Amino acid sequence: MLRAILFDMGGTLDGGGHWLDRFAALYVQAGVHVNRERVRAAFDEAERLALSDDAIATCGLEPMVDRHVTWQLATLDVDATVRPAIVQPFVAAVRRAAVENVGTLADLAARGLKLGVVSNGCGNVDVLCGELGYAPYLSTIVDSRRVGLYKPDPAIFILAAARLALPASSIMMVGDSFDRDVRPARSAGMMTAWLAGSGECPDPSLVDVRFARLSELPAFVETAASVAGAPRS
Repeated sequence: MLRAILFDMGGTLDGGGHWLDRFAALYVQAGVHVNRERVRAAFDEAERLALSDDAIATCGLEPMVDRHVTWQLATLDVDATVRPAIVQPFVAAVRRAAVENVGTLADLAARGLKLGVVSNGCGNVDVLCGELGYAPYLSTIVDSRRVGLYKPDPAIFILAAARLALPASSIMMVGDSFDRDVRPARSAGMMTAWLAGSGECPDPSLVDVRFARLSELPAFVETAASVAGAPRS
């Protein structure tokens, strides 16, 4: 029986889609002509810096993205004046998605489900959840930087289950990454929901349900509950 749902943050609760893909598209829109390989290298360097940066561990959404983009531009050797053209639309898209996601979380919480977040974060996942309106619906927030465990290590999902005081088998993990969310959560004994586009599923046996949008999740929960409560013939 489903009793709790855990969510990834980046690529899931922040609007869906990998940050690298979103930044690459925004560089094109801003007229910055750099190939994807250079954007990937700049993104990876920014991710590396974020893991040890003290300031980002307490940042809200816009300051966090601003620091990330500043590091990217330094690696790309691109004029920093383009920064607002990358940062502002990125942040605006996350905030738009949050409005819909708050409604989804409220719906799920009203059904009696415990909710939580498991994220490879920068130490500020709790700050982001508060700013985006998610915090009132969450029973636990597991930020990799704070707990010293990182996806795809199944141990971070086992920790989340312990914090919820529930068996892993009664928890569903929702994420956009098959390798960082679906595989390890299933190996930890959880149900899995993959937030994915139209691409081919690497291993359908590991996915309990596949969504295009988080807003589809309450309908699945309602259907699952109806099936579970149906009388046996």
